[in-house]
Order: sequence, then structure tokens, then C-alpha cells
Amino acid sequence: MYQITLMQKGDIPQAMALWHNQYLKHCSREFLPDFWDGGQKEMESFLLHQIKNSNAIVAIKDGQTTGYLTWIYADFHSEKSAFCPIVGHAAIEEEKEQIYRALYNYASQKWIENNAFNHLWMIFRDDALLKNMLYDIGFGAHVMDTCQKTSDVSLKVNSPYRISTATLEDVNILYSLMEESRIYYVSPPIFLKRDVYTKEMISSFIKDNIVFIAWDGNIPMGFFGLTRSERYNIETLAVPGSGLIAGLGAYIKEEYRGRGIGKRLLKEVFDYCQEVSIPYLHLSYETANPFANRFWPKYFKPAILSVRRTVNKDANA
Repeated sequence: MYQITLMQKGDIPQAMALWHNQYLKHCSREFLPDFWDGGQKEMESFLLHQIKNSNAIVAIKDGQTTGYLTWIYADFHSEKSAFCPIVGHAAIEEEKEQIYRALYNYASQKWIENNAFNHLWMIFRDDALLKNMLYDIGFGAHVMDTCQKTSDVSLKVNSPYRISTATLEDVNILYSLMEESRIYYVSPPIFLKRDVYTKEMISSFIKDNIVFIAWDGNIPMGFFGLTRSERYNIETLAVPGSGLIAGLGAYIKEEYRGRGIGKRLLKEVFDYCQEVSIPYLHLSYETANPFANRFWPKYFKPAILSVRRTVNKDANA
């Protein structure tokens, strides 16, 4: 029914038009910045690069491009993986499920032949048809990307805790908290092994970004790290100047959770964003993290869901 072929440079305009229609349907202007206006060049560059690497396919029916799928090969926890970012796929609405199934069947065969048994795919969070289709073939939730317009948030917090802006004198404190957070993330039910942040890496982050630390007297209870996007991001749809709770990320010590410290730190972040004219704030969190699932959706709107499937390793035998 559909002819699946490698994408060519001439297919890019149709592919981008398909994606733009999908973007308009699923992305609310109420809380997300306008990625399309300035991000088209970034998206086109991505597609050209995947065409060059033969990591892009299109679905053709009656001479028309009805869908496309592109991917990147990367290591994920020391495992070769195929990753499809949010700009890496689209299809016409009329036959969407059939097109996506045809594209995935073709692409996944290539992935397995290349020993990429781990499949990661970003989709719009409210795309129920695609989400249900991927669930049926073995994908599950992995990471949620969220966003919020900073001018729409005004948090009122009555908290006795002190908040400070980190300096280089706080490197050892942040290093200790980061190491503690790594132990937390590798525990059940998350089971996520995070990279080590050295003291040199933390120092570099502090020099270029903002980190807020919450204190109970002289005891550091947790921190939120804030950075700015410098480009149009084809994964989160962040635009230049958007704020990101990323890099060091966010962490509250276990014994201090449930005391409103996260909300107090978040107020500091939103107040700072409004003060320095950061219009949007983005955040990503693991869906397997029970504390994150309870806290972040109170203040951020879910936009993009990353789903993951691990194929049996004997599939290539």
C-alpha cells in the first residue's frame, strides 16, 4: 500500500509541511514558544544530515509523500540505540496509524540489523492515536518534556527556609548533593544510572548559569539549576532565550521532601526568569520518578513524551 524509500533532499519541503501541520495540531501557543518561526532552518539541517547518513525514510502513496521517519544512532546507557526526536517524524492524519506502522516496520528492521535494540521515540504528549499504537507494539513512557510561560506563574510561599545563589564556594556542597541524587536515581522504581558530575563540571556550570540552594540553617536541603537555551532545540522545541531546569537539574534531600522546599525553590526560579525576561521555562523528568510525577505537573504543562522499547537481543540471531 505504501512504498517506503530513503528520503531525498527533494522530499524535505513535503516532510516539513507534514510536521508543521502536526505541530499546529498538538502544540498550544498558551504555554510553548513558537519553535516553527525560527526553528525551520534547524529542522532542515537535521533532516539533511540524516539523509546523508541514510537514516531517513518516506512513505509514498500515489506519488505523494504521506509520512516520514528519521533517526539518530546513539549510545544509551552503553547500549546502541535508535533515537527519533520530535521533529523526526510526521504523517497525514487520514491514514496516520497505517503510515506510522509501515514506517516503523521498515525502520526497526534496519535498527535491529545495526544492533540497535533500544528504540527511543519522542511524540506529542496529547497524540493519543500514535501513543496507543506505540504502546500496543511494546513502547512505554520514559521521559516527559514540559514547559510553562513564566509570566503566567505567581507562586505564594510561606517558608522559613533560606535560598541562596550558588558561588564557587558551594562546589563541594553541590557535588555531595549530586552524588546523593545519583544514588536516588539508581534506586527503585527509577533504576536510572546518571553520569558523574565532577567538581570541575559543577564549577563550570556555576560560572555560566544560576543554581539556587535551599538551606535549613547551615544544612543544604536541595537545589534547582537554571540555564538558558542558545538555539532552537529539535527535541524540546525550546527557542533561544528559553529557560531550562537542566544541567545539574533539581534535587531535594529525601528527609526534606514534602515540606514545600521544591515550591520555594521553584518560586525563586520563576521570579528570576521574570526579572531577567526569560519568557518560557522548560523541564524534563523521568516518568518512573514518583516524586517528579507528583510535583512538576502542578506547575508545568506536559508537551512531549519520550517512549522507549527494548527489543529482545536474540532478534538478530
